[in-house]
Amino acid sequence: MQVDSRASGTRIRNLGVTGFERGIRLVKAERVRLEAVAAHGNGDAKARVGYGIDLAGGSSRNVLERVQVFDNADEGIHVGSAAHENRIVDSEIHDNGRENVYFLRNHGNVLARSTLRGAGSAAVYIKHAARTVLEGNRIDGSAVHLRGATRDTTLIDNVLTGSAVVLQRYRDKDPKIGTAAPSGTTIRGGRISADAACVRVEGATATTLEHVELRCPQQVSIADGTVTAIATRIVEVRCAGPGLLERARRVEVRFVDAQGVPVPGAELQIAQRHEPIGVANAAGIYAGLVTESLVQCPGGEAKEISEVVVSAAGRSRKLPLQALQADVRF
Repeated sequence: MQVDSRASGTRIRNLGVTGFERGIRLVKAERVRLEAVAAHGNGDAKARVGYGIDLAGGSSRNVLERVQVFDNADEGIHVGSAAHENRIVDSEIHDNGRENVYFLRNHGNVLARSTLRGAGSAAVYIKHAARTVLEGNRIDGSAVHLRGATRDTTLIDNVLTGSAVVLQRYRDKDPKIGTAAPSGTTIRGGRISADAACVRVEGATATTLEHVELRCPQQVSIADGTVTAIATRIVEVRCAGPGLLERARRVEVRFVDAQGVPVPGAELQIAQRHEPIGVANAAGIYAGLVTESLVQCPGGEAKEISEVVVSAAGRSRKLPLQALQADVRF
């Protein structure tokens, strides 16, 4: 079944599609709603060709709600190039030949409150995509895989069972992309459990873990990447190559002088490393992260940060990390 631009704005519901190369294909379509649609048994299982639902030709701002997509030869749902700001919600996507959901070269797509399990490859595969949001999903048995020039991905309150999050550098055949690595990934809330590492960073920058429960033999594995952990318990870090993990906490502190007048522009640095932390605003307030410890790979030895250096108005002062709360007289 194919839906093109002439059908933009339509609603399709209570439909079952099986036995086609692509069960449902949206081409240049916008604002289409697929509701309570089942797409299963599509494609050539031997050749591994064929999708359950295909968003092609830049199909954007569509909604897939309460869809059931399973047992398709290749991908369950393919969200293709320039297919932006689509929403997949309250759905069941499982047991597809390769990926259950694949986001490729697009931005602003959302997968929420859905159940994914049993994919032949990845539960969710995100490649060269930006600002993808995964929220409130249950994902069993297959990884969430971020690759290449993927940036600003957010995972919120998902429960992954037997499923790691993998971030991986990738060399693309397209010379305009070349070799690229995921950046700016945030995993906030929820729970991850896996047989090995919960989060595998195999080439990625600025990955943040915040208030995540990690139930794995190794919470994080790093090979060429940077990770910041906030309010996330990490006991075991596996160093598979170079990289850095920072354990940090959020603070809000105001710097004042002896008369209680705010000191604007105070600069904070890690004392042992002379690395910048941040700068207080015009009201003398710094609200942000402070690093409590560092794990440098290779090696993997944790180094505690006990002091910060605060500089303002031509002078500097060392402060214990624990002093950064409420008002600090500078």
